[in-house]
Amino acid sequence: MRKSGFTGFCCSFFVLCLVAMAFGAPDEVKGSPSLVFPESVYEFDTVFEGVSVVHDFIVQNRGTSTLDIKRASGG
Repeated sequence: MRKSGFTGFCCSFFVLCLVAMAFGAPDEVKGSPSLVFPESVYEFDTVFEGVSVVHDFIVQNRGTSTLDIKRASGG
């Protein structure tokens, strides 16, 4: 049970970091990508230790040029 709480915490931290980057960015510059997260928070239910938990976080580009994601990781 302890591991699942840590996994949820890591995933939540990752999402919060991504949201901070998205909202901390300056206003859209003409011809630039614009990163948007339609779902900024996801609450994981309680799971048993050893069970994998998966959730897809959607990333959208609402800018006018290509959004190139070089690296992404989660807990």
